[in-house]
Amino acid sequence: MAIISMRSRKRALEIGVSALLCLVAMLIQLLVLNSFTIHGVICNLPLTIIIVWGLVFGTTLPPLTNVELRRLGVSDIFSRQLASGSISGMLIGWFFSWMNLSLVPVYPIAYPLIGWVSGYFCLRALSQGNLLCIPLVFILTLVAEGITAWEIFAIKAFLHQGMDWRIIFSQVFDHLNLFILSEALLNALIAPFIYFPMRRWYEMGEGRQSYFPVD
Repeated sequence: MAIISMRSRKRALEIGVSALLCLVAMLIQLLVLNSFTIHGVICNLPLTIIIVWGLVFGTTLPPLTNVELRRLGVSDIFSRQLASGSISGMLIGWFFSWMNLSLVPVYPIAYPLIGWVSGYFCLRALSQGNLLCIPLVFILTLVAEGITAWEIFAIKAFLHQGMDWRIIFSQVFDHLNLFILSEALLNALIAPFIYFPMRRWYEMGEGRQSYFPVD
């Protein structure tokens, strides 16, 4: 019972630290980063943290053996790969989405979704992960902002059913094109500065035999 209690306390502490990290990141975004723009574009620190979180704390499933490939059906293999995303990345994304409700016109479903998907690209076993995180953050930022744009388009099309949907589509995605590449580039540039300390945090936790928020 004492061991279980110690593990529970460690887990609670790690969850608390994770929540505090999210709050600090949100404050930095609101009080600092939102004041620094490049042609009206700002880097998205919460989204970058969500992606990097999945890259560090995501699931690392062993590759399927030849025997397993022969024995399992296509649906079984697909289900196994689908389940290999990052649960903690999804939860971090959900937490940031909740904090963003007063800042964006829609609930950003892309945040928990991209947190889950980033777990597919876990970089813990790679020595050059701090470099590989740059293109991954760039690509996943494009995906996340694209999902958000489709969400905004669907909601506007529903609310303005008498309006030509092509006009709504043009309004949403023309606005997206103005900042999406610049935001993805800025997120990619700051990604190593988040990835390195986060991976170090994970390694320190492993050294203490801690139950860090790894999926």
